[in-house]
Amino acid sequence: MSSPSESQFRSGLLFGVVAYACWGAVPLYFNQVKHVPALEILAHRIIWSMPLMLGVVALTPGGFTTLWRVLRTPKLLLWLLTSAVLLSGNWLMYIYATVTNQVAEASLGYYMMPLANAFLATIFLREKLRRLHYPALALIAVGVAIPFFTTGQFTWLALALPFTFGLYGLVRKKMPVDSSTGLAVETLLLSVPCAGIALWFNFGGTDPAGTAGVFLRDTATTGWLLLGGVITVIPLLTYTLSVRRIPLLTQSFIQFISPTVQLLLAVMVLNEQMSWDRWAAMGCVWAAVAVFIADAVLAARKNRRVSPKPTLTPTLLSGLSR
Repeated sequence: MSSPSESQFRSGLLFGVVAYACWGAVPLYFNQVKHVPALEILAHRIIWSMPLMLGVVALTPGGFTTLWRVLRTPKLLLWLLTSAVLLSGNWLMYIYATVTNQVAEASLGYYMMPLANAFLATIFLREKLRRLHYPALALIAVGVAIPFFTTGQFTWLALALPFTFGLYGLVRKKMPVDSSTGLAVETLLLSVPCAGIALWFNFGGTDPAGTAGVFLRDTATTGWLLLGGVITVIPLLTYTLSVRRIPLLTQSFIQFISPTVQLLLAVMVLNEQMSWDRWAAMGCVWAAVAVFIADAVLAARKNRRVSPKPTLTPTLLSGLSR
């Protein structure tokens, strides 16, 4: 019979695998609504996430009391508005990547997530990079440079996705608000403009390609758009349950499930073409990830030798980005 700590670790690992696998499979959902403008998809995703997040708050002890406290604190609201803009921008770029057949490039960005966090923490939190972080960052730079010099195309999505979410994590890191309450407030703040965007698309608005809103006009598309809230909230909840049960080092390993699933789907299901320079860039990023993981393992072993109760410096949030 397993001990409580072993049982907690196993359940946390299962929740984590579910969360990252769901985030990895999200392109399959967006592929079902790729005929809808990315901005309209984002609007519906936020609108239908809001009642589910309020439900989560209702099930949390003291949830609405905490929510009301945050809503009455102007400084917290301002910071949460900032984080909401960063998060919605990240979501919009990810949706755009999917509907324009650039899932592989998005996966490249999410492989870079831990190193982007380390880079931002160095700049904004004055944390020091460890010795092995430097060659890892150099490999990332080479990976970004290869497609640029071979085709003249800058892989801006692969950089923008991890860095916008890294900045989101920086803002949230400084706020005394738990993840569920914070996301509930963010969706509340965004729901009004998103409702306006959804109405605009549905009653005469078009995107540059001339596509009119299809919500409530096409049964299948309406169902998929309504499902956007569930697609958003389920991996968030399983991630929250996971991060409280397993060590940070374990999270550092399993978070790569998400971009790996994305890449496999891009190549094997969505039929995206990967040129040699893209594979070369991906190889550089994989090498950087291997160096980063090796450094994390060495740091964990060193902490165990120094203290019987090892502590790892918390990284920025690694979930909520898809």
